[in-house]
Amino acid sequence: MAKRYRRRARAARSWHAGQTVSPVAERKPRSRWRPGYWLRHPALGVPIGAFVALLVAYLGVVSLHERNEMMARGERAVGTVRELHGRNWSASVAFTTRAGEQVIAWVGHPPWNEPYIGEDVDLSYDRDRPERAYLSGDEPGLLPVILFLGGAVALGVAQTWWLWRNWSRLRNEADAWRSRRPVPRLGARR
Repeated sequence: MAKRYRRRARAARSWHAGQTVSPVAERKPRSRWRPGYWLRHPALGVPIGAFVALLVAYLGVVSLHERNEMMARGERAVGTVRELHGRNWSASVAFTTRAGEQVIAWVGHPPWNEPYIGEDVDLSYDRDRPERAYLSGDEPGLLPVILFLGGAVALGVAQTWWLWRNWSRLRNEADAWRSRRPVPRLGARR
């Protein structure tokens, strides 16, 4: 059965003059648009890593801006706790601004120092946006700013080091994928 199939396959082939009879087939031109090539190429890691690091740095700058605004425009008031939300450690507080406006704001509180309903608490609030209020001593500090900006630098350094270490291997795997040679699956352990 197998012999008959081979004979039919050989007979069906057409031979041209000057055609080589070698077992190695001609190489197909490499296609840059084969699905998965750019996903496998390490150059994709550069914009993704830069985007993540810049996003974390942006969060740090926004946190620093909020802190500076609170330090420049912050005012003090005494408010009364109206409602507690225990799962989020937040409390609804009613207070009167210096301009005489009645404001109800949600403020966060630490779990170990939970106020009770009806308690008077000291607040710091932004005079331009009084709904942005904090318990006294719980105003935004520099710790989130340092963590975000330091995290952005650490992510950038880690991504650069990882790409520097694995660039040639990942590029070779992407080229092998484009040339249709077997490569490990994306995300598979090596």
